[in-house]
Amino acid sequence: MVQKVDPFNVKALNNVAENVSRFDDSRAKLSLSEFRHFADLIFHHAGIRISPDKRTMLESRLNKRLLTLRIHSFKQYADYLKADMSGRELTEFTNAITTNKTEFFREAYHFEVLKKDIVARHRSDSVFIWSAACASGEEPYSIAMICDELQQEFPDFEGKVLATDIDTQRLAMCESGLYDKERASEIPIQFRHQYVTFSDNPNDDTFEVADVLRSQIKFRQHNLIHYSDKFGIQFHYIFLRNVLFYFPAATGEKVVRSLLSQLQPGGLIFVGLTETLNNMELGIEQVGTSVYRKVATKGRGDG
Repeated sequence: MVQKVDPFNVKALNNVAENVSRFDDSRAKLSLSEFRHFADLIFHHAGIRISPDKRTMLESRLNKRLLTLRIHSFKQYADYLKADMSGRELTEFTNAITTNKTEFFREAYHFEVLKKDIVARHRSDSVFIWSAACASGEEPYSIAMICDELQQEFPDFEGKVLATDIDTQRLAMCESGLYDKERASEIPIQFRHQYVTFSDNPNDDTFEVADVLRSQIKFRQHNLIHYSDKFGIQFHYIFLRNVLFYFPAATGEKVVRSLLSQLQPGGLIFVGLTETLNNMELGIEQVGTSVYRKVATKGRGDG
């Protein structure tokens, strides 16, 4: 319970400050050897390379797990992870490390490319779109808005979205369809009016995305470096944006090859605007900024 204090009671304020100081001092410190241990663990589990300059970030995020588990040192936490045969804590460990921020219609250029390509080639088709590493769901919901808009214009068109991420907590957020009210400004106004519902409760600071969007999306947990995990679908479009920089070059190329094996010839793969696939021989051609088309002829990227 938070201690209530009279703002003029200096003694009480000093007591609160002392308690805060004790709390800060009680945070476990991550040694270099412990950092290396956890960095190696996340690399082998998820393929993510954490550089030494991220040591403070890792310490901060893992301290939350220590607090939850009432563990007092990173040595104890490492032992706990090793002893947990269920794998549940490894999932929580991964969730804590992989959290990142995104937004609706991030890098909006890609959504314009998607829309134009669907209209040009697939406006009478059912298309399958994969949002890989979907984070907290803003990307797949943005895609679903584009697809639903097109379906209203072209009744024979249907868009189906698979949204995957390694982080189970973020997937739960995705499925809830609830986001902070302030995030609604990221959504173009024509979509906001159609797909966003605000609560009548003045104390509710969230909005909810429309059911019609959630019905278009399937959320699944997926580890990108489990290359043999396939969905039995040949996708028309794959979004793998702002993910590759987490991986060493060799791992990133393996991830891209795995995804391309599930992309139809002629299909598009999108990466982040600061990312490129031009340094890889993948049987693709660049057709826009960080947008690549899988060539129709069988090449090295097909399997």
